[in-house]
Amino acid sequence: MAKSVMLNNGRQWRTQHDALEHFKQMLARYRNGERVADPSDHADLCALISRYDEFVPAGEDTKAGQGVSHFSRESNASAGWTTDGFHVHRLDSTSIDFSYIEAVKCASEPVSKT
Repeated sequence: MAKSVMLNNGRQWRTQHDALEHFKQMLARYRNGERVADPSDHADLCALISRYDEFVPAGEDTKAGQGVSHFSRESNASAGWTTDGFHVHRLDSTSIDFSYIEAVKCASEPVSKT
């Protein structure tokens, strides 16, 4: 059975594949170093990061931190690989990358209210 994805801004997709395709196409609309300017894109990324942060273990920093200023597309490099992805820029002037793929997978999981 396909897992649906629902975000707190009202956006939803019937399957993870559909949501992943949405964010993949969004990433492709921007160039490295470019700020995410479309208000709809910004709203979708805020809702996605909010959902993703619900799964951060207690005591660990969230991706949104104390609040989101904006998002950008950046190149991420590590030992032996380079990939383009979204970065969240926080209100405290820090920024961090995040995987929209991991975030979509989290967004399709139910949150337990224990």
